[in-house]
Amino acid sequence: MRLQHGFSLVEVLVTLLILKVGLLGVLAAQALTLRQLQGAIQRTHAVALSNSLFNEIRANRRLADLIGPQLNSQSEIPAAPDCSPDVACNAEQMAAVQLQSWFSQLQPAAGAGLNDAEFCLQQAGGAVRLSVSWQQRLHAAQNNAGPCEVTAGRSGFVIQGGGW
Repeated sequence: MRLQHGFSLVEVLVTLLILKVGLLGVLAAQALTLRQLQGAIQRTHAVALSNSLFNEIRANRRLADLIGPQLNSQSEIPAAPDCSPDVACNAEQMAAVQLQSWFSQLQPAAGAGLNDAEFCLQQAGGAVRLSVSWQQRLHAAQNNAGPCEVTAGRSGFVIQGGGW
């Protein structure tokens, strides 16, 4: 009987198999982390856009009337008049300027990061409710629900305020 030195081929193959399973686990964890990161980025953009819109409404209540019940990236918005220090604008014209400025941030070219985003505005007395929803990147565009509803494949939230 001979003494064996080193590793056998079977031992090397078992070691490679264990290493492969471990690396596949790390790869799966990295893919999950990337999906979670994309979701967090989308939520951050949605919160920033909705807070910006809410603050614009707080600054000029005429903007809420101009927006209407629903706003998305395909919505038709009025053209913004030329308001400058030399040309005075009333509250309604300023609302059009505010909406145009905010709407440019919603467009995909601006890097909004939201797919099929919908902003629904409801007013009751002095209270304002802003519902926001967007299509998650991982799901196909299936919009069987009403506007601004959170369903499978759509994320969203609601901001309420008023009394200002």
